[in-house]
Amino acid sequence: MMISLGFLTIHPQQEVEYVTEIAKHASEFSIEIYRFTPFNIHPNTENIEGFRYDLQQKKWIEDSFLLPSFIYDRCFYRKDSLSKKARPIVNWLKQREDVTFLGHGLPNKLDVYEVIKKDSYLSSYIPPTTPIESLEQLVQLLRTNDSLMIKPANGSQGKGIVKLRQRGREIEASYQQNDIVNTILFSSFQEFKNWFTKTTRDVLYIAQPHISFFPYERTPFDIRLLLQKGNDGAWKEIGRGIRQGERDSIVTNVSSGASIVPFENLLPRIPRVHRQYVRDEINTICKTIPSVLENHFSSLFELGIDLCISRDFSIWILDLNSKPGRKIVMETAPEQKEVMYKNVLSYCVYLANTLSYRKE
Repeated sequence: MMISLGFLTIHPQQEVEYVTEIAKHASEFSIEIYRFTPFNIHPNTENIEGFRYDLQQKKWIEDSFLLPSFIYDRCFYRKDSLSKKARPIVNWLKQREDVTFLGHGLPNKLDVYEVIKKDSYLSSYIPPTTPIESLEQLVQLLRTNDSLMIKPANGSQGKGIVKLRQRGREIEASYQQNDIVNTILFSSFQEFKNWFTKTTRDVLYIAQPHISFFPYERTPFDIRLLLQKGNDGAWKEIGRGIRQGERDSIVTNVSSGASIVPFENLLPRIPRVHRQYVRDEINTICKTIPSVLENHFSSLFELGIDLCISRDFSIWILDLNSKPGRKIVMETAPEQKEVMYKNVLSYCVYLANTLSYRKE
């Protein structure tokens, strides 16, 4: 009996190349692959007008089909109207008993932080994080920290991140647009207040002390690890690499001009006395994070973990992403691409077998 798996995105052509590579292997797992958006679901009949991958023709064909039993959710929510329309539909799908999501995703950064902060092991690896409830509170934080990083609690891809620094009676704000860093100097509290209110637009922001990174080739960088589950439901590391920003950049996201280099390139730059410590810390953190998250939130299928190394060689958790990109694997471990594609299918089979076992 064929398993039906739907690839769900907000935009119809989003990540088509990725899902096509997955679909090429679907016959090995007896899986029928579909792709659709939340808006393709007919509200009365619940029939879907989308695309089915034809294994004989090896291409996508337009088709009408019932709701797949399993869904791989790759919806990214922005501030646009489509996102606002899509979210309640996806939430409705997640409530259905006849549909199983490969992963349910994570809530906002603040909720994730609160969970990690309470974990006895991981709490020491995350910077103090404060929800910004007033501008006065933010200014007070600036007085007790050399500089701050503020970011949207629901942000991604480095968007909306601002570095703040107190310079005497002035406040300096730096933010990045693509690969260009813009800096504004505010000479009065009112100037800063006007700018901050306009920039945040009632979005929940969080503040963290700025971490002074250990420099890699005199540029900021972070470590991205990609984890997925496979045919036994266990977490496995699929890729590990360095995202290297430009010389004066604030963020290290590829969408903002960062380049990707193999993790092995970093190790010779770390003094030998610290090298094994750094490697062991990273490995332990990555083995611990998934279970802590799944003990508090819904189950996950994949996870992107962003870490940084400070100048004193301590390791910090910067961000956790339940819908990570794949460029780390594509550019540093191309031999893992097939594993990455097949993990989607083998984990789907694992879930199907687990559900059948429970029903028996």
